[in-house]
Amino acid sequence: MLAAALDRRNFVAGGLTTLATLLMESGVGLRAQTPPVRREVHGPAAAPMLQLYKRAVKQMQDRPVWDPTSWWFQANIHWTPRQDDTRGCFETNCFNALFQPPTGATPEVLARIQASHMLVAGEVPLGPSVGVGRDRIWLKCPHHMYDFLPWHRVYLYFFERIVESVVGEPFALPYWNYLDPKYRDFPPPFRPAKETDGSDNPLYYPDRSPLCRDPNDPNVPATEKPLIRDTDLNWQTAAEQRFFERGEVLGLDRGFSFQLESAPHDQVHGRIGVLKGGIPLGMATPALAARDPIFYLHHSNLDRLWEWWRTQPPLDGDPPRTPDYIWTQEPYLFASPDIQKVGLAAEEALGMVGTAYSYDQLAPLPTAVAGSPLAVSSPRPPSRISRSGGALSIAPSASATTQLSPEPGAGAPVVSPSSRWILR
Repeated sequence: MLAAALDRRNFVAGGLTTLATLLMESGVGLRAQTPPVRREVHGPAAAPMLQLYKRAVKQMQDRPVWDPTSWWFQANIHWTPRQDDTRGCFETNCFNALFQPPTGATPEVLARIQASHMLVAGEVPLGPSVGVGRDRIWLKCPHHMYDFLPWHRVYLYFFERIVESVVGEPFALPYWNYLDPKYRDFPPPFRPAKETDGSDNPLYYPDRSPLCRDPNDPNVPATEKPLIRDTDLNWQTAAEQRFFERGEVLGLDRGFSFQLESAPHDQVHGRIGVLKGGIPLGMATPALAARDPIFYLHHSNLDRLWEWWRTQPPLDGDPPRTPDYIWTQEPYLFASPDIQKVGLAAEEALGMVGTAYSYDQLAPLPTAVAGSPLAVSSPRPPSRISRSGGALSIAPSASATTQLSPEPGAGAPVVSPSSRWILR
Protein backbone atom coordinates (compact mmCIF):
# COMPACT_ATOMS: atom_id res chain seq x y z
CA MET A 1 0.00 0.00 0.00
CA LEU A 2 1.18 3.54 -0.66
CA ALA A 3 0.40 4.69 2.88
CA ALA A 4 2.55 1.90 4.28
CA ALA A 5 5.38 2.85 1.94
CA LEU A 6 5.23 6.40 3.24
CA ASP A 7 5.30 5.16 6.84
CA ARG A 8 8.33 2.94 6.23
CA ARG A 9 10.27 5.92 4.96
CA ASN A 10 9.45 8.07 8.02
CA PHE A 11 7.79 10.51 5.67
CA VAL A 12 4.40 10.77 7.30
CA ALA A 13 4.63 14.33 8.63
CA GLY A 14 6.42 15.80 5.65
CA GLY A 15 4.37 13.71 3.23
CA LEU A 16 1.04 14.90 4.55
CA THR A 17 2.15 18.52 4.31
CA THR A 18 3.27 17.92 0.74
CA LEU A 19 -0.03 16.24 -0.16
CA ALA A 20 -2.02 19.10 1.32
CA THR A 21 -0.13 21.48 -0.93
CA LEU A 22 -0.43 19.30 -4.02
CA LEU A 23 -4.17 18.79 -3.58
CA MET A 24 -4.98 22.43 -2.92
CA GLU A 25 -7.57 23.59 -5.40
CA SER A 26 -6.27 26.47 -7.47
CA GLY A 27 -8.06 29.07 -9.51
CA VAL A 28 -7.31 29.36 -13.20
CA GLY A 29 -6.89 32.68 -14.96
CA LEU A 30 -7.31 32.90 -18.71
CA ARG A 31 -4.56 34.47 -20.76
CA ALA A 32 -4.15 38.24 -20.74
CA GLN A 33 -1.58 38.28 -23.55
CA THR A 34 -2.27 37.66 -27.22
CA PRO A 35 -3.96 34.25 -27.34
CA PRO A 36 -2.34 31.46 -29.38
CA VAL A 37 -4.00 30.61 -32.68
CA ARG A 38 -5.34 27.20 -33.65
CA ARG A 39 -4.76 26.64 -37.38
CA GLU A 40 -5.93 24.12 -39.96
CA VAL A 41 -3.49 21.21 -39.89
CA HIS A 42 -2.90 21.08 -43.66
CA GLY A 43 -1.70 24.69 -43.92
CA PRO A 44 1.99 25.62 -43.63
CA ALA A 45 1.21 27.98 -40.74
CA ALA A 46 0.23 24.95 -38.62
CA ALA A 47 3.60 23.22 -39.11
CA PRO A 48 5.37 24.67 -36.02
CA MET A 49 2.53 23.62 -33.69
CA LEU A 50 2.36 20.21 -35.33
CA GLN A 51 6.06 19.66 -34.62
CA LEU A 52 5.55 20.68 -30.99
CA TYR A 53 2.61 18.30 -30.79
CA LYS A 54 4.71 15.45 -32.16
CA ARG A 55 7.44 16.14 -29.60
CA ALA A 56 4.91 16.27 -26.78
CA VAL A 57 3.16 13.02 -27.75
CA LYS A 58 6.47 11.16 -27.86
CA GLN A 59 7.54 12.38 -24.43
CA MET A 60 4.12 11.98 -22.84
CA GLN A 61 3.80 8.37 -24.01
CA ASP A 62 6.98 7.50 -22.10
CA ARG A 63 5.65 8.78 -18.77
CA PRO A 64 3.79 6.69 -16.16
CA VAL A 65 0.00 6.55 -16.18
CA TRP A 66 -0.36 8.36 -12.85
CA ASP A 67 1.58 11.44 -14.06
CA PRO A 68 -0.81 14.21 -15.25
CA THR A 69 1.70 15.06 -17.99
CA SER A 70 1.53 11.54 -19.42
CA TRP A 71 -0.38 10.71 -22.59
CA TRP A 72 -2.32 8.01 -20.78
CA PHE A 73 -3.42 10.21 -17.88
CA GLN A 74 -4.81 12.76 -20.32
CA ALA A 75 -6.59 10.11 -22.38
CA ASN A 76 -8.11 8.62 -19.23
CA ILE A 77 -9.69 11.96 -18.37
CA HIS A 78 -11.95 11.31 -21.35
CA TRP A 79 -12.65 7.64 -20.62
CA THR A 80 -10.94 4.32 -19.92
CA PRO A 81 -11.61 0.62 -20.46
CA ARG A 82 -13.34 -1.14 -17.60
CA GLN A 83 -10.52 -3.53 -16.70
CA ASP A 84 -7.40 -5.45 -17.80
CA ASP A 85 -5.60 -2.50 -19.29
CA THR A 86 -2.19 -1.24 -18.19
CA ARG A 87 -2.87 2.26 -19.54
CA GLY A 88 -6.05 2.95 -17.61
CA CYS A 89 -9.11 1.17 -16.19
CA PHE A 90 -11.70 1.76 -13.49
CA GLU A 91 -12.43 -1.52 -11.68
CA THR A 92 -10.76 -1.46 -8.26
CA ASN A 93 -7.96 -4.03 -8.60
CA CYS A 94 -6.89 -2.90 -12.04
CA PHE A 95 -7.24 0.78 -11.13
CA ASN A 96 -5.13 0.59 -7.97
CA ALA A 97 -2.37 -1.25 -9.83
CA LEU A 98 -1.84 1.85 -11.97
CA PHE A 99 -0.64 3.75 -8.91
CA GLN A 100 1.90 1.29 -7.49
CA PRO A 101 5.23 3.07 -6.92
CA PRO A 102 8.34 1.85 -8.74
CA THR A 103 11.10 0.16 -6.79
CA GLY A 104 13.31 2.67 -5.03
CA ALA A 105 10.84 5.55 -5.42
CA THR A 106 11.89 8.67 -3.53
CA PRO A 107 9.61 10.26 -0.91
CA GLU A 108 8.82 13.01 -3.38
CA VAL A 109 7.70 10.52 -6.04
CA LEU A 110 5.66 8.58 -3.48
CA ALA A 111 3.90 11.77 -2.44
CA ARG A 112 3.13 12.63 -6.09
CA ILE A 113 1.73 9.17 -6.77
CA GLN A 114 -0.45 9.34 -3.66
CA ALA A 115 -1.66 12.81 -4.60
CA SER A 116 -2.46 11.66 -8.12
CA HIS A 117 -4.40 8.63 -6.84
CA MET A 118 -6.54 10.80 -4.57
CA LEU A 119 -7.17 13.34 -7.30
CA VAL A 120 -7.96 10.82 -10.02
CA ALA A 121 -10.13 8.46 -7.98
CA GLY A 122 -12.22 10.98 -6.09
CA GLU A 123 -13.33 10.53 -2.52
CA VAL A 124 -16.82 9.02 -2.96
CA PRO A 125 -16.70 5.53 -4.53
CA LEU A 126 -19.43 4.68 -7.01
CA GLY A 127 -19.64 1.07 -5.83
CA PRO A 128 -17.61 -1.67 -4.10
CA SER A 129 -16.15 -2.96 -7.37
CA VAL A 130 -15.35 0.46 -8.84
CA GLY A 131 -12.12 2.23 -8.03
CA VAL A 132 -13.32 5.72 -8.89
CA GLY A 133 -15.84 8.10 -7.36
CA ARG A 134 -18.20 10.83 -8.46
CA ASP A 135 -15.70 13.64 -7.89
CA ARG A 136 -12.98 11.90 -9.88
CA ILE A 137 -10.76 13.44 -12.59
CA TRP A 138 -10.82 10.43 -14.95
CA LEU A 139 -13.82 9.10 -16.90
CA LYS A 140 -15.54 12.45 -17.15
CA CYS A 141 -16.59 12.86 -20.79
CA PRO A 142 -20.29 13.83 -21.04
CA HIS A 143 -22.01 12.50 -24.15
CA HIS A 144 -25.59 13.11 -25.31
CA MET A 145 -26.10 16.05 -22.99
CA TYR A 146 -25.64 19.80 -23.20
CA ASP A 147 -22.28 19.63 -21.38
CA PHE A 148 -20.79 17.86 -24.39
CA LEU A 149 -19.37 20.92 -26.16
CA PRO A 150 -18.32 23.10 -23.19
CA TRP A 151 -16.69 20.15 -21.38
CA HIS A 152 -14.57 19.29 -24.41
CA ARG A 153 -13.66 22.96 -24.81
CA VAL A 154 -12.24 23.07 -21.28
CA TYR A 155 -10.60 19.65 -21.77
CA LEU A 156 -8.70 20.89 -24.84
CA TYR A 157 -7.67 24.06 -23.05
CA PHE A 158 -6.08 22.21 -20.12
CA PHE A 159 -4.59 19.64 -22.50
CA GLU A 160 -2.81 22.49 -24.30
CA ARG A 161 -1.42 23.65 -20.94
CA ILE A 162 -0.11 20.13 -20.30
CA VAL A 163 1.59 20.10 -23.71
CA GLU A 164 3.17 23.47 -22.95
CA SER A 165 4.58 22.09 -19.69
CA VAL A 166 6.15 19.21 -21.64
CA VAL A 167 7.68 21.13 -24.55
CA GLY A 168 8.39 24.37 -22.67
CA GLU A 169 6.86 26.56 -25.38
CA PRO A 170 3.45 28.18 -26.05
CA PHE A 171 1.16 25.75 -27.82
CA ALA A 172 -2.13 25.76 -29.70
CA LEU A 173 -3.74 22.64 -31.13
CA PRO A 174 -4.19 22.47 -34.89
CA TYR A 175 -7.61 21.43 -36.16
CA TRP A 176 -8.63 19.15 -39.04
CA ASN A 177 -11.31 20.75 -41.20
CA TYR A 178 -12.74 17.67 -42.90
CA LEU A 179 -15.72 19.75 -44.05
CA ASP A 180 -13.42 21.09 -46.76
CA PRO A 181 -13.55 18.61 -49.69
CA LYS A 182 -9.78 19.05 -50.15
CA TYR A 183 -9.14 17.51 -46.73
CA ARG A 184 -11.37 14.43 -46.64
CA ASP A 185 -8.39 12.08 -46.56
CA PHE A 186 -6.46 11.52 -43.33
CA PRO A 187 -3.84 14.24 -42.61
CA PRO A 188 -0.52 13.00 -44.09
CA PRO A 189 1.65 13.55 -40.96
CA PHE A 190 -0.52 11.04 -39.06
CA ARG A 191 -0.39 8.23 -41.65
CA PRO A 192 3.05 6.48 -41.56
CA ALA A 193 4.10 4.23 -38.70
CA LYS A 194 7.74 5.25 -39.18
CA GLU A 195 9.55 8.52 -39.78
CA THR A 196 11.92 8.87 -42.73
CA ASP A 197 14.84 8.06 -40.40
CA GLY A 198 13.23 4.78 -39.32
CA SER A 199 12.09 5.98 -35.90
CA ASP A 200 8.52 5.58 -34.67
CA ASN A 201 6.06 8.28 -35.70
CA PRO A 202 4.40 9.55 -32.49
CA LEU A 203 1.32 10.66 -34.46
CA TYR A 204 0.64 7.14 -35.75
CA TYR A 205 -1.92 4.91 -34.04
CA PRO A 206 -2.35 1.26 -35.06
CA ASP A 207 -6.10 0.81 -34.55
CA ARG A 208 -7.28 2.92 -37.47
CA SER A 209 -9.09 2.33 -40.72
CA PRO A 210 -6.83 1.17 -43.59
CA LEU A 211 -7.73 4.44 -45.34
CA CYS A 212 -5.87 6.30 -42.58
CA ARG A 213 -2.65 4.70 -43.80
CA ASP A 214 -3.35 4.69 -47.53
CA PRO A 215 -6.26 6.75 -48.90
CA ASN A 216 -6.06 4.72 -52.12
CA ASP A 217 -5.98 1.28 -50.46
CA PRO A 218 -7.15 -1.10 -53.26
CA ASN A 219 -8.69 -3.46 -50.70
CA VAL A 220 -11.22 -0.82 -49.62
CA PRO A 221 -14.30 -0.54 -51.89
CA ALA A 222 -14.57 2.67 -53.88
CA THR A 223 -17.92 3.37 -52.21
CA GLU A 224 -16.07 3.73 -48.89
CA LYS A 225 -13.69 6.40 -50.19
CA PRO A 226 -12.62 8.97 -49.25
CA LEU A 227 -12.20 8.39 -45.54
CA ILE A 228 -14.68 11.18 -44.70
CA ARG A 229 -17.66 11.51 -47.04
CA ASP A 230 -20.54 13.96 -47.31
CA THR A 231 -22.85 11.39 -45.75
CA ASP A 232 -20.64 11.33 -42.64
CA LEU A 233 -20.92 15.05 -42.01
CA ASN A 234 -24.55 16.22 -42.20
CA TRP A 235 -23.21 19.67 -41.39
CA GLN A 236 -26.08 21.53 -43.02
CA THR A 237 -28.55 20.01 -40.56
CA ALA A 238 -26.44 21.05 -37.57
CA ALA A 239 -25.78 24.54 -38.95
CA GLU A 240 -29.47 25.24 -39.41
CA GLN A 241 -30.40 24.40 -35.83
CA ARG A 242 -31.91 27.33 -33.95
CA PHE A 243 -31.52 25.83 -30.49
CA PHE A 244 -28.42 24.76 -28.60
CA GLU A 245 -30.28 22.11 -26.66
CA ARG A 246 -33.29 20.06 -27.78
CA GLY A 247 -35.60 21.84 -30.16
CA GLU A 248 -39.25 22.71 -29.76
CA VAL A 249 -40.68 19.74 -31.67
CA LEU A 250 -41.81 17.11 -29.14
CA GLY A 251 -38.50 17.43 -27.26
CA LEU A 252 -36.63 15.56 -29.99
CA ASP A 253 -32.83 15.76 -30.21
CA ARG A 254 -32.80 18.50 -32.80
CA GLY A 255 -30.63 21.11 -31.10
CA PHE A 256 -27.20 22.10 -32.42
CA SER A 257 -25.19 20.23 -29.79
CA PHE A 258 -27.10 16.99 -30.37
CA GLN A 259 -26.90 17.27 -34.14
CA LEU A 260 -23.18 18.07 -34.15
CA GLU A 261 -22.49 15.17 -31.82
CA SER A 262 -24.39 12.81 -34.09
CA ALA A 263 -22.62 14.04 -37.23
CA PRO A 264 -19.86 14.86 -37.84
CA HIS A 265 -18.65 13.92 -34.33
CA ASP A 266 -19.83 10.30 -34.07
CA GLN A 267 -19.44 9.59 -37.77
CA VAL A 268 -15.82 10.80 -37.97
CA HIS A 269 -14.94 8.80 -34.84
CA GLY A 270 -16.44 5.69 -36.39
CA ARG A 271 -14.78 6.17 -39.77
CA ILE A 272 -11.32 6.45 -38.22
CA GLY A 273 -11.60 3.62 -35.69
CA VAL A 274 -11.87 -0.09 -36.44
CA LEU A 275 -13.75 -3.21 -35.40
CA LYS A 276 -11.69 -6.29 -34.54
CA GLY A 277 -13.63 -9.40 -33.72
CA GLY A 278 -16.72 -7.23 -33.36
CA ILE A 279 -15.00 -5.06 -30.72
CA PRO A 280 -14.62 -1.33 -31.47
CA LEU A 281 -11.09 -0.02 -31.04
CA GLY A 282 -9.33 3.32 -31.24
CA MET A 283 -11.50 6.26 -32.21
CA ALA A 284 -14.51 3.94 -32.58
CA THR A 285 -15.03 3.71 -28.80
CA PRO A 286 -15.04 6.42 -26.10
CA ALA A 287 -12.94 4.13 -23.87
CA LEU A 288 -9.92 4.40 -26.18
CA ALA A 289 -10.59 7.36 -28.48
CA ALA A 290 -8.35 9.90 -26.73
CA ARG A 291 -5.32 7.61 -27.08
CA ASP A 292 -5.25 8.39 -30.81
CA PRO A 293 -3.41 11.69 -31.45
CA ILE A 294 -5.98 12.67 -34.09
CA PHE A 295 -8.65 12.82 -31.37
CA TYR A 296 -7.62 16.29 -30.22
CA LEU A 297 -7.57 17.74 -33.75
CA HIS A 298 -11.04 16.33 -34.40
CA HIS A 299 -12.40 17.99 -31.27
CA SER A 300 -10.55 21.22 -32.00
CA ASN A 301 -12.51 21.42 -35.25
CA LEU A 302 -15.80 20.66 -33.48
CA ASP A 303 -15.05 23.43 -31.00
CA ARG A 304 -14.41 25.81 -33.91
CA LEU A 305 -17.74 24.89 -35.53
CA TRP A 306 -19.53 25.44 -32.25
CA GLU A 307 -17.98 28.88 -31.86
CA TRP A 308 -19.05 29.78 -35.41
CA TRP A 309 -22.63 28.68 -34.70
CA ARG A 310 -22.65 30.36 -31.28
CA THR A 311 -21.68 33.72 -32.75
CA GLN A 312 -24.38 33.72 -35.45
CA PRO A 313 -27.18 36.20 -34.66
CA PRO A 314 -30.37 34.42 -33.58
CA LEU A 315 -33.46 34.88 -35.72
CA ASP A 316 -36.41 36.84 -34.35
CA GLY A 317 -38.15 34.86 -31.64
CA ASP A 318 -35.30 32.35 -31.27
CA PRO A 319 -33.73 31.51 -27.92
CA PRO A 320 -30.19 32.84 -27.35
CA ARG A 321 -27.36 30.76 -28.79
CA THR A 322 -25.80 30.60 -25.30
CA PRO A 323 -28.84 29.95 -23.10
CA ASP A 324 -28.20 30.89 -19.48
CA TYR A 325 -30.57 28.32 -18.04
CA ILE A 326 -28.38 25.31 -18.81
CA TRP A 327 -25.09 26.58 -17.37
CA THR A 328 -24.00 25.90 -13.81
CA GLN A 329 -21.23 27.28 -11.64
CA GLU A 330 -19.85 23.82 -10.87
CA PRO A 331 -16.51 23.55 -12.70
CA TYR A 332 -15.35 20.80 -14.97
CA LEU A 333 -12.35 19.38 -13.09
CA PHE A 334 -8.91 18.58 -14.47
CA ALA A 335 -5.35 18.23 -13.17
CA SER A 336 -2.43 20.62 -13.54
CA PRO A 337 1.11 19.33 -14.22
CA ASP A 338 1.92 19.61 -10.50
CA ILE A 339 -1.13 17.53 -9.53
CA GLN A 340 -3.38 20.34 -8.44
CA LYS A 341 -7.08 20.35 -9.10
CA VAL A 342 -8.03 22.93 -11.73
CA GLY A 343 -11.26 23.65 -13.51
CA LEU A 344 -13.54 26.05 -15.34
CA ALA A 345 -17.32 26.21 -15.28
CA ALA A 346 -19.41 25.89 -18.43
CA GLU A 347 -20.35 29.55 -18.52
CA GLU A 348 -16.67 30.49 -18.26
CA ALA A 349 -16.02 28.35 -21.33
CA LEU A 350 -18.22 30.61 -23.46
CA GLY A 351 -15.73 33.47 -23.46
CA MET A 352 -12.57 31.45 -24.02
CA VAL A 353 -12.28 31.90 -27.79
CA GLY A 354 -10.47 35.16 -28.38
CA THR A 355 -9.24 35.24 -24.79
CA ALA A 356 -7.58 31.91 -24.03
CA TYR A 357 -7.02 30.99 -27.70
CA SER A 358 -8.36 31.87 -31.14
CA TYR A 359 -8.87 30.29 -34.56
CA ASP A 360 -7.35 31.36 -37.84
CA GLN A 361 -10.94 31.40 -39.11
CA LEU A 362 -14.37 30.40 -37.81
CA ALA A 363 -16.19 30.01 -41.13
CA PRO A 364 -16.93 26.31 -41.73
CA LEU A 365 -15.23 26.52 -45.12
CA PRO A 366 -12.52 28.95 -46.27
CA THR A 367 -14.32 29.50 -49.59
CA ALA A 368 -17.89 28.50 -50.39
CA VAL A 369 -17.92 25.69 -52.95
CA ALA A 370 -20.63 26.29 -55.53
CA GLY A 371 -23.48 23.83 -55.10
CA SER A 372 -21.99 22.28 -51.98
CA PRO A 373 -24.40 21.62 -49.08
CA LEU A 374 -21.48 22.47 -46.78
CA ALA A 375 -21.07 26.04 -47.97
CA VAL A 376 -23.03 27.58 -45.13
CA SER A 377 -22.65 31.21 -44.08
CA SER A 378 -25.54 31.33 -41.63
CA PRO A 379 -28.69 29.26 -40.93
CA ARG A 380 -31.57 30.08 -43.23
CA PRO A 381 -34.86 31.12 -41.63
CA PRO A 382 -37.94 29.08 -42.56
CA SER A 383 -40.51 30.71 -44.85
CA ARG A 384 -44.24 30.30 -44.20
CA ILE A 385 -45.90 29.37 -47.49
CA SER A 386 -49.46 28.49 -46.40
CA ARG A 387 -51.77 28.11 -43.43
CA SER A 388 -55.21 26.73 -42.57
CA GLY A 389 -58.18 28.97 -41.95
CA GLY A 390 -58.66 27.82 -38.36
CA ALA A 391 -57.86 25.19 -35.78
CA LEU A 392 -57.89 21.53 -36.78
CA SER A 393 -59.65 19.08 -34.45
CA ILE A 394 -58.40 15.51 -34.48
CA ALA A 395 -60.56 12.82 -32.87
CA PRO A 396 -59.06 9.57 -31.54
CA SER A 397 -58.78 6.85 -34.19
CA ALA A 398 -60.06 9.17 -36.90
CA SER A 399 -58.55 11.15 -39.74
CA ALA A 400 -59.02 14.85 -40.38
CA THR A 401 -58.41 17.15 -43.33
CA THR A 402 -58.02 20.88 -43.72
CA GLN A 403 -57.52 23.28 -46.59
CA LEU A 404 -54.24 25.24 -46.68
CA SER A 405 -54.44 28.70 -48.19
CA PRO A 406 -51.34 30.25 -49.77
CA GLU A 407 -49.62 32.82 -47.60
CA PRO A 408 -49.91 36.28 -49.24
CA GLY A 409 -46.70 37.16 -51.04
CA ALA A 410 -45.07 33.80 -50.34
CA GLY A 411 -44.65 32.82 -53.96
CA ALA A 412 -44.10 29.27 -55.13
CA PRO A 413 -41.96 27.13 -52.81
CA VAL A 414 -38.61 25.93 -54.08
CA VAL A 415 -38.46 22.16 -53.80
CA SER A 416 -35.11 20.37 -53.66
CA PRO A 417 -33.85 17.07 -52.22
CA SER A 418 -32.67 18.96 -49.14
CA SER A 419 -35.95 20.85 -48.57
CA ARG A 420 -37.40 20.58 -45.08
CA TRP A 421 -41.13 21.00 -44.41
CA ILE A 422 -42.50 21.85 -40.99
CA LEU A 423 -46.16 21.32 -40.02
CA ARG A 424 -47.02 23.36 -36.94
